[in-house]
Amino acid sequence: MSRHRFAAAAVALAGGGAARFADIERLLFIAWLAALAALSWHDLRTRRIPTAIVNPATAVGAAALAGLAWRNGTPLRLGTAAATAAGAYAAFAIFHALNPDGLGYGDVRLSGLLGLFLGWLGPSALATAALVGALGAAAVALVLLARRRGLEATLPFGPFLAGGAAAVALLHAESPLGFG
Repeated sequence: MSRHRFAAAAVALAGGGAARFADIERLLFIAWLAALAALSWHDLRTRRIPTAIVNPATAVGAAALAGLAWRNGTPLRLGTAAATAAGAYAAFAIFHALNPDGLGYGDVRLSGLLGLFLGWLGPSALATAALVGALGAAAVALVLLARRRGLEATLPFGPFLAGGAAAVALLHAESPLGFG
């Protein structure tokens, strides 16, 4: 009987959570933040951004945003998101081609995912997130240099990009997460 009570409590909690987060856009951005956390954790531990996470997250995110744009009648917003993602991917691909040891191809793929969701908020959101991420990476690099560990140390850029993107997504005025 206790299993049934546990199951009933779990269903009630899930139903309450679903009712509280009934907004599809908000749920989509929460899932995006969870994917960014997983990608960042993996990049910090292995210095690699797994294609098995970033590619499906980008594909599912694009499909979900397309459905959301169709439902809300905002195709221009989807076009802005797609253009921002393509522009970010192209810019980071150029950076990678210029310095493959400094910027990995996982960061290039990650930029497309970031551009897609931040482009949904507005084209300037990606530039702001990239700036925040770069400043965070620079600050950590300076600390490593001051501790005389920076000359040999490598620093994954993905978590800083993801952190900048998360900060912008949480604080942006157009964000469905409501902190802006």
